[in-house]
Amino acid sequence: MPKKFSKEPIRGMEDYYPSDLREVNWIIETIRDITERYSYEEYTTPQIEPIEIFAEKSSNELVNEQSFIVEKKKGEKLILIPELTPSLARMVAKKSQELKRPIRWFSVPTCFRYERPQRGRRRAFIQPNVDILGEESLYADLEIFNIVVDIFTEFGATAEQFQIFYNSRRFMDSICKFILEIEEEKMPLVYKVLDKSDKMEEEEFEKFLVDTFQDEVIIQGIFKLKAGKSVDELLKKFDNIPEEFYQSKGYLEVTDFNRLLKEVNLSNYCTFSSGTVRGLDYYTGIIYEVFDTGKENIRSIFGGGRYDDLLSMFSDEKITGTGFGMGIYTLSLFLKTYNLIPEKIKEKDYSDTIYIASISEDMSTYAFELARIIRDEDFPCIIDYRFKNLKNQLKRANELGIVIVLIIGPEELAEKKVTIRNMISEEQKTVYFDEIIEEIYNIIEELGDNKFD
Repeated sequence: MPKKFSKEPIRGMEDYYPSDLREVNWIIETIRDITERYSYEEYTTPQIEPIEIFAEKSSNELVNEQSFIVEKKKGEKLILIPELTPSLARMVAKKSQELKRPIRWFSVPTCFRYERPQRGRRRAFIQPNVDILGEESLYADLEIFNIVVDIFTEFGATAEQFQIFYNSRRFMDSICKFILEIEEEKMPLVYKVLDKSDKMEEEEFEKFLVDTFQDEVIIQGIFKLKAGKSVDELLKKFDNIPEEFYQSKGYLEVTDFNRLLKEVNLSNYCTFSSGTVRGLDYYTGIIYEVFDTGKENIRSIFGGGRYDDLLSMFSDEKITGTGFGMGIYTLSLFLKTYNLIPEKIKEKDYSDTIYIASISEDMSTYAFELARIIRDEDFPCIIDYRFKNLKNQLKRANELGIVIVLIIGPEELAEKKVTIRNMISEEQKTVYFDEIIEEIYNIIEELGDNKFD
């Protein structure tokens, strides 16, 4: 007896049945509509890249512990993309002289991470990316925040249900340099520690912090950074802050950004958080993570930030960029928590489908000829291949929610005619073959276009 294989996909991967895919596509199309309002253009990249472009700027943990690595040829390691930004940088660097700036692009890749599957985490995930490159001002970051808020509010979410927790890497650099007096080469450790803080129990985090720094002043300083919920509140925790700090690019950046958020009425959706640092090494400026304010979805829904020197891997040219990657799976969990996905989204809409019912198989060729005319007019069309028992065929059409059924039998075939039935009014009439499209439009007009939306 032949071996029977598992019906389940690889652990951490997902099958999308038509109803599931309709829901995913609805979410993606909503995001696509928002980005197009801001004049972003869609692009795509390969799903496999040289490992070096991720090892250079992404975190070691991401590349060495959380990625799928392919080595078909000795010495040549490839990576299934765990995120998209290095690929974006490669594409922009290749044609940077040809591209008009600022560059507004978005993409909808499938990314891969070799992590333990759990709520909010899969090993393969669809992750729309939105980025603006070549605009150095904070207005680019502000535009990205506007897009984020527009996406969530388009789905019906409110500021009471989600918040953008933001910070600035330059601001954190200034605190480390001027207040905590941490050496520059050790600053990445601060981000590593803070990025892990929410993933550990308090005692575990404290031990990790002590083992990493072994300096009481730095340790206490990082504890203060972990809990800062406003710039003013955070700075009050430190004594003897030097004047250089208040003149630093990092301090000025975060205070200017706070002002901009208030001026464009986004501050209701945004909360400063010095504990938000993002785990990837290439971030340089404003960074953020979006969270559900409730208890059910404790992980970040998604995050992003500013990167200034990512293109340096590919050229000497320096182009700044800012953007985010938003996992569809984590977003859908959030939307389902607040009942923001309409049930009808998962159901296929057959209201604009024309259904052909035939009294016998002798009508099959005529049915296919008729279907071709219907499809050439851009109407979806189904032929019922049972070719008998008209009552059952009409019952099936009704179950699907079909509005217009075309019935053909020996008389219709002989006279080159078609009987057209309005399934809502149950009225029907027989017309010549070349009149059928006009009659379909007459029924549509009679019922109203909203019946076919």
